[in-house]
Amino acid sequence: MSQRVTIQDVANLAGVSKVTVSYVLNGRDVDARISGDTRQRVLDAARMLDYRPSAIARTLATRRSQSIAIVFQYASFFSHWSSFISEIMHGVCEAAVERDFDLLLHTRRAESTEAEISMLTDGRADGVLLLRDGNDPLVNEIFDRQIPSVLFFTRSYHAAAAFVDADNYAGGRIATQHLVDLGHRRIGMVRGGIHSVSSNDRFNGYRDVLEGAKLPVDPRHHYMVPTPDDPLDDIVQSLQSADAPTALFVWSDDVAFRLMRTLQSAGLRVPEDISVVGFDSLDQCNLSSPRLTSVRQPIPDMARDATNLLVDMIQKEPVKWKQRIYPLQLDVRASTAPPPKPFIS
Repeated sequence: MSQRVTIQDVANLAGVSKVTVSYVLNGRDVDARISGDTRQRVLDAARMLDYRPSAIARTLATRRSQSIAIVFQYASFFSHWSSFISEIMHGVCEAAVERDFDLLLHTRRAESTEAEISMLTDGRADGVLLLRDGNDPLVNEIFDRQIPSVLFFTRSYHAAAAFVDADNYAGGRIATQHLVDLGHRRIGMVRGGIHSVSSNDRFNGYRDVLEGAKLPVDPRHHYMVPTPDDPLDDIVQSLQSADAPTALFVWSDDVAFRLMRTLQSAGLRVPEDISVVGFDSLDQCNLSSPRLTSVRQPIPDMARDATNLLVDMIQKEPVKWKQRIYPLQLDVRASTAPPPKPFIS
């Protein structure tokens, strides 16, 4: 096997120093005031020797990897690849391609916050896109250390926090008000994880609408389903009771899709027996049966914004904003209808 061509070999053939070769090959020859003739000699020498720069050496020289780490609450989110995650990655990838950055999926387990910080700052990534719960210690630690980072689809009250999120409280209100306006008086909610910032904000909006309408906020009709893979048996069993909800607001479209299939398998019709409202208004809402009424969250746009903000921070470019909240709207489809009329014998 032939020996790898080094930057010193290029320098020797061009008759210049290694530093000059480095400046030319990294596009910094103008800043270093290197003449056009010298630049051409370096490029000719590199081409003649078929020189391939080492990515590791370039990272050490520039202190940049041109890579972004993506960190979700659970690494399994990458392997399950839900519709929500797919739309996030669509927006992130578009922005990364435009800005000439690679992406790293953070999937290795860490024994502690300190170990995870070490993984994320070992030089393989220049910055971090984070989707973590509000109580996750990594969030505060990463902002305390001033590591270029942007939260997306969640937020933090840390003074240094940069984030792109939606108005989840308003979204919860929009979804619940739609069901109230249809005439529903027993409205339940399928919530996400207890520490999920977005799910909790959506619940607060749901609760406030019910209280404002003088309707019950019944804990028996609140169900925890943090991920699309969690069991739904308790919900189906609960809906068999005489005072069961006639409508459910579900914190995530991915959970809502599976819930509708489960309800239908149990003999319950959507929306004739029970109405369902989701959240995200994924493209798949138009393909589900029935088509899912859902609060629209512009996921690809939000992911692109977060990625571009992070790249600006990494490259120390002027940043016009560090926190952005997107407004939301309701897409009414076929999964919601007025409540069923009581049977009178």
